Amino acid sequence: MEDHLGIVYVIETAQQFWSELEDILKLPNDDAPTLSQLDSTLRRFLTLSATYHEQYLQSPLQLEHAFHLLLDSEIFQFHSERMCENIVDDARNTTDPHMLFILFHTLYFHGQRRVESLKNHKRWQPIIPLLMDHVLVEIDPDVEDTFFGGGNNRNSVILHVNVPVPIEVKLRSMSVKLLYEVCKVQKLTAQDLKIFDDDFIDYLFDLVEQTRHMQDDTFNYSVIKLIVGLNEQFMVAGLDADVGAKSNEPNNRVVRVLMRRLGMSKTFGENMIFMLNRAKHTPEDMCMQLLILKLLYVLFTTKGMSEYFYTNDLCVLVDVFIRELADLGDEHESLRHTYLRVLHPLLTKTQLRDIPYKRAQIMMQLESLIANADIRDVNPTTKRLVERCLSGDWKSRK
Repeated sequence: MEDHLGIVYVIETAQQFWSELEDILKLPNDDAPTLSQLDSTLRRFLTLSATYHEQYLQSPLQLEHAFHLLLDSEIFQFHSERMCENIVDDARNTTDPHMLFILFHTLYFHGQRRVESLKNHKRWQPIIPLLMDHVLVEIDPDVEDTFFGGGNNRNSVILHVNVPVPIEVKLRSMSVKLLYEVCKVQKLTAQDLKIFDDDFIDYLFDLVEQTRHMQDDTFNYSVIKLIVGLNEQFMVAGLDADVGAKSNEPNNRVVRVLMRRLGMSKTFGENMIFMLNRAKHTPEDMCMQLLILKLLYVLFTTKGMSEYFYTNDLCVLVDVFIRELADLGDEHESLRHTYLRVLHPLLTKTQLRDIPYKRAQIMMQLESLIANADIRDVNPTTKRLVERCLSGDWKSRK
């Protein structure tokens, strides 16, 4: 391999690869590095990684270790803004998918360390269309079955364990993750959100259904997280208010597209509830819970969508709500409040208004949240939301 400086690398072993990566990042100690030296160091690292990632950066742990070497180095510790600008410029101009794969990962891991880098609107605005293009790349379902295991090819994941995953598949997965990270932390304007048109949202829902049989469910859940992240953005921006004024369709583009897909997005609803059910009390999972709950609230309170879920799925939701209302500590009070806000329409607007599923347990859990107010402080918002839930006529229906 020859890099942009004409330096030739002949890598034959993993040990040699990692040694070269570390050596590249060693800057001269005698003088302060010039901007040219910094830029050159970054590009040498990226070029070597892009050339050999299929051999030596196959696992998530290997990828993470490589990028931690880069992010821990002097060029990122003291010059991260310049390095990020270089990466964005390269991403916009390169036609090499392997280099893009490395560039996107650098931005992703840097964003995990420094969330403010994901909030840089000016930096991300030109990247978002590029990420969307890679999400929209059509990939043969048989290819995904081969490399990730599908419903019709259960043994293929073993047969092809040493075959590199196609770069298009890798780029699509990373693009979805990056779009979600941006949606999670930025407040996009109505103008920004116009790029996420109905066709793109519809395609995301299609992806959820198309990848439902993959043994590795990571990508499927990543797409769902992107959808609920976009829902939050549309809720905040109040986009397309004029559309809602002229028709019976909701203003929120995610809900509007889902409404048109009734009967065609079963997996989305099922997996969204499954994700909520198995979420842990980590910052990442709690953010995901909040985003899912907000979409659930919109669905339960939107005419024509309140019965989107199957009754069995709603019963699973009740179990989740009872557990989370009991388990969430006081430090997570805002998330508990969101659960309470969603519980009311869940019990009064859906099929559960006529189905007596665990009503006694629901009432017991609600009452426990505001019990003994004479000897302990009860948050006034908690009290108001609990009383609202208890005031519904769902309790008395047979």
